[in-house]
Amino acid sequence: MSSSSSTNNNFNNNERTTTIEISPNVFMPRLAFGTYKLKGAQCTKAVKKALEIGFEHIDTASIYKNESDIGEALEEWMTTTKTATNDDDDDGNDEKKTKKNFERKMPFLASKIAPAEMHSKLLVEQAVAKILIRLRIPAIDLIMLHWPGVSKVSPASEIHKEKRKDAYRALEKCLKEGKIRAIGVSNYHVRHLEELLSYCEIKPSVNQIEAHPMWPQEDLIEFCESRGIAVVKYSPFGGGGAPLLDDAFVSTREEEKEGGGGGGDEERELAADIADDQAWKPSQILLAWGLLRGGRKNRGNSKTLCGAVVVKASSEERILENYEVLEKDFFNSKYLSRKLKVWDSVETRKKFAWDSDCVK
Repeated sequence: MSSSSSTNNNFNNNERTTTIEISPNVFMPRLAFGTYKLKGAQCTKAVKKALEIGFEHIDTASIYKNESDIGEALEEWMTTTKTATNDDDDDGNDEKKTKKNFERKMPFLASKIAPAEMHSKLLVEQAVAKILIRLRIPAIDLIMLHWPGVSKVSPASEIHKEKRKDAYRALEKCLKEGKIRAIGVSNYHVRHLEELLSYCEIKPSVNQIEAHPMWPQEDLIEFCESRGIAVVKYSPFGGGGAPLLDDAFVSTREEEKEGGGGGGDEERELAADIADDQAWKPSQILLAWGLLRGGRKNRGNSKTLCGAVVVKASSEERILENYEVLEKDFFNSKYLSRKLKVWDSVETRKKFAWDSDCVK
């Protein structure tokens, strides 16, 4: 579990923390390492690498069937001594340099209750207990209901309303018992949230949803923001295969926005932007879009961070590339501003994950 106080890390020394307080004294890092479709040794290795690189938020779900693999990675991470060389004495005498041990910090952990586990309060409580066992932890930072409905029931059935209410009540109980530090939902639409807010004793801390330039969900995000519900965005690059990172797709968007190239001073200005130390990768542009864009009132925003983003990768190169977005200057880069406007101009709407709007 994460520390109970904010790390107060800054984006390139700007006064914008990399965490968001989602519940009293519960701080969620804004960039999460996603583990969907990662299993076995590949999952354990990727999670360990993500932790070594600097990720402080790991996102999983009961239905991913990889919590035991993540638990193994966490145990190895916490039991491996972290050492660093004390080279404060910069006199060139290596003999004076000593090694110090540092206590590792457990990352912020988030998981989700599957639709098959939402059929009763007892099932939810049992699911929470099993999640803790698989992750090898006594309590967890955040647990969400993965879907606004239960399994093996028609989406149009009224049963979903009763089942998700009981499931959420069970999460509230687990939170009061100290097994969970914050509770939330995933894939909830406005009407699902309105219904939940009408009866919940503890307001959901987050709503995890698909969001990217082709599926910005501005109305839903604006509703969440107005109710104090943090938005966690998944699929920042689109669906499987990261279609939004396709070179041809990106080039087409830029040509549509910039009319095939500016020329003159504008072209030289862009070249200067590219030549600076920012060196923004296409993936980092999309992650920045996710961290900066919120509801309609935040369209064009470049000064305030909005919620969090879950990003998945398995190779060390991609994991590092995604994490390094935190080292970028979000608020003063003209190059980033230019690229964000290109993505804001996308009019095509496409959802890559299942749509829960059909659930009664």
